[in-house]
Amino acid sequence: MDIQVNKHQLERVVIKWLNIYYGDLTTKTYLNIPGKVFYVDKRGITVLEYEKDNEYEPTVWVDSDILWSKITDIFHINYNEIQSILEVWLKETYNLEGITPSQTRLALNFGFE
Repeated sequence: MDIQVNKHQLERVVIKWLNIYYGDLTTKTYLNIPGKVFYVDKRGITVLEYEKDNEYEPTVWVDSDILWSKITDIFHINYNEIQSILEVWLKETYNLEGITPSQTRLALNFGFE
């Protein structure tokens, strides 16, 4: 059986999923890395990196293994759709406005201060 959903419905479903699994990330900063805020899960693993001092525009780097690929695998949506949904979610959940989410592999799981 195929279930048909429109773009807005899909966006709300993905955002609900994001809030369940990633809606309680904690912000951390590292003294040697100014201009960046790391969003970590309960295990201390970096899921998002907010680079507010990017020379082009503020960017949120989303870990491709931890989050981005899961969205792709579960919801079967493309890069641009994920990017658009993440923009809405980051604004609603973490008050990050006017940013561009992009995927990368984040290896920053070290001691924060």
